[in-house]
Amino acid sequence: MSATLALPPVVPAPITSGADRLLPLPDGATAFAAIVDELGHARRSIDIELYEFQRLDLAALLLDAQERGVTVTAIRDPSERTSRNVWAQLEQGGIRVVAFPLERLTIDHVKLLILDGARAIVGGINWGTHSPKNHDFDVLATGPVVDNLERVFKQDLALSGDPGGIPAPAADRTVEVLTTHPGEFIRAAALAAITAAQHSIDIEMFVLSDRLVLEALVAAARRGVHLRVLLDPTQPQNGGAFGLLEPAGAAVRFYRQVGDELLHAKLGIFDAGITLFGSCNWSRSGFTRNHELDLLVREPQLARTFLSRMEQDWAASTP
Repeated sequence: MSATLALPPVVPAPITSGADRLLPLPDGATAFAAIVDELGHARRSIDIELYEFQRLDLAALLLDAQERGVTVTAIRDPSERTSRNVWAQLEQGGIRVVAFPLERLTIDHVKLLILDGARAIVGGINWGTHSPKNHDFDVLATGPVVDNLERVFKQDLALSGDPGGIPAPAADRTVEVLTTHPGEFIRAAALAAITAAQHSIDIEMFVLSDRLVLEALVAAARRGVHLRVLLDPTQPQNGGAFGLLEPAGAAVRFYRQVGDELLHAKLGIFDAGITLFGSCNWSRSGFTRNHELDLLVREPQLARTFLSRMEQDWAASTP
């Protein structure tokens, strides 16, 4: 049995990446500790966009912030039924909550928290009752990346019928903010990174099923790139990925659960120096239909930090 969940949470040191500063949050325990701390220290504004939100303790912190004069604005996914009671509670407390406009077979899968327009927590971690158990990745960020994340939030507010000014993109040479629906920028980034990889590709993924990405991964393995893939065992689509990648020479494992936790990560690390992570599964729906938010970070120190967490999951998992 794996001892991964028994490890005490360790918060890595902040990383300076160009003009940005990133604090890796490589598991639920560290992420939610940061979320609680940041909600308690917000002074002017809290902007939040979430797919899943059932944590009553975090809802209470948002209501507390509203009562002390912080302007709280939220964007919700109207299709996510298990979160409706929490959103209703926030609205009753005076928080402005708007619904992201969904088309058929789409969801707003973003996980984004912005505080005072200066700090942001972003990645793949929902605010569900089960979320702290899952294996996932967030960062706490400051710098121009926050301006670009705020731009995504303002765009989503406008799409949700709450128009306002949308700031121009901020220059950022090391951290790129990527979205889908609108756009298909995350798939393009994944394909470009896979194609450019020369030595190694490490993937930890909840759902891996997109045909174009799988074809690119097979080609990378066949040209000699060391490809390592860790998949969640509960998602049936991942069996197809295993069947394609292992014969091509990839090392593929299914995450070994020790309870009811999920391998909920959406993480790709390329040549141990470039990291793509966030809310987007590498599936057709993730890349083309859902509204998703990822970061592409060109910073070897972040790659090493996230890779060290993947090493724990890999070592504890079934070959």
